[in-house]
Amino acid sequence: MTELKDHPLSGSGEANMPRYLGETVKSIASESYGWHSHGWGQLISAASGSMYVGTPDLVLLLSPAMVLWIPPDVEHWMRYGPDNEMRYVDVRRDEAGKIGADCRIIAMTPLLGALMSETVPRKGRGRADGHKAALHDLLRHELAAAPDVPLSITLPRDSRIRRFAESALDDPGVIDSVETWLADAPASRKTVERLFTAETGMPPSRWLRHARLFHAISRLSAGEKVSSVAFDMGYASSSAFSYMFRQSLGRSPSDFCS
Repeated sequence: MTELKDHPLSGSGEANMPRYLGETVKSIASESYGWHSHGWGQLISAASGSMYVGTPDLVLLLSPAMVLWIPPDVEHWMRYGPDNEMRYVDVRRDEAGKIGADCRIIAMTPLLGALMSETVPRKGRGRADGHKAALHDLLRHELAAAPDVPLSITLPRDSRIRRFAESALDDPGVIDSVETWLADAPASRKTVERLFTAETGMPPSRWLRHARLFHAISRLSAGEKVSSVAFDMGYASSSAFSYMFRQSLGRSPSDFCS
């Protein structure tokens, strides 16, 4: 990605830049960016692969089935999965205010994907200003109309349980049960249950299930088969895994396959 200090939406030249400015980036597996923010908004979609994005309160998962919206000035970190190709569309601050002040995960549609691709600068003769403005207006309307996808999870702030949450996000597949996961917690099971529910809105068992879903979607986005992911997650059949998936997210695993 373009470095912050060299970005065309930085500084006094912003008003002369297009409302939406796109680029495509091929990333290295497990590559990451630490905490940072920028003065413009950002839309991120995946041509392939997946990516975790963290804010102070949430971890969000991005795959080819969706678009992530990050408003200006929001502190966040990013970590890429395998086989990544990401599309970034940077959004001028005045335009970003029309999209929303909160991070969102938005369902991808063919039209939305095509409009985002059209924000990448063309070599040679570009589109007329009026044509470009109409495409940008349509992109904003599509973003406003698109449904949100519930693929974020709240990280607890209390140090007694946060490290357990972070370890589950890193590799939930090694966790056999909630009991083994929380066995070394420096608090009673009752206290841990209370803290998880108070700080994330979920008891530990449900939180862990969501972390496992995130991990499954990341693998599906990298091209793994539904049957393979289902088996590794402990399901006896793809149909049982798919049922759990639809119950949790309202979508099937195949929706997230690359």
